[in-house]
Amino acid sequence: MMTLLAHKSKKSAGFTLLEMLVSLAIFAMLGVAIYSVVNTTVNGHEAVINQNKQLTDLQRAFIIMENDFTQLAQRKVRLGGESAGESFFHVSDYLFDSETVGFAFVRDGWTNPAMVLARSELQLVAYRVIEKRLERLYFNFVDNEVGTEPRVQVLINDIEALTLSYFIGDDWKDELSESELPLAIKLELETDTFGIIERKFLIIQKTITGG
Repeated sequence: MMTLLAHKSKKSAGFTLLEMLVSLAIFAMLGVAIYSVVNTTVNGHEAVINQNKQLTDLQRAFIIMENDFTQLAQRKVRLGGESAGESFFHVSDYLFDSETVGFAFVRDGWTNPAMVLARSELQLVAYRVIEKRLERLYFNFVDNEVGTEPRVQVLINDIEALTLSYFIGDDWKDELSESELPLAIKLELETDTFGIIERKFLIIQKTITGG
């Protein structure tokens, strides 16, 4: 009798190898499931943060661009040391080393309180796309010597393409002649996050002859 009880007690103590393997398999599957949930949550959180930052950058960039466009001055400018042409709005492929179309113009209203700095309130600004970044360039002087390096302000990342069209007369056109100044400019940005974004900027028709 004692021998039988001891045998049963010995059989009930601990887990068998098969039970241990099944338990480990269950814990492993639970671990994978938990990791997947946590990883998805973290990636989703990072995606939301990145999207919010991109949206903030877009809004900030459009405010800066609108401020530049509404202050566009009808002032001819020499680009790269060349003679000043008839255009007030310069646009061409690869302008200022842009990987897409680039554009430049002179804007007014660059505050210089009490004329402390040796410059006017006119400012040459340009926009370009380099390595998927939309950049704003600006110079201290309107007519710069050859080789003058601009200051660079990164506005938006992850830009795939940039295109412009112009409201002339009563219609939108894809081309702008040298002597024309449109009533409005439509800018299209293709971004990784939001796809194609379109924004229109009105051009105030005014003449400024200072420099």
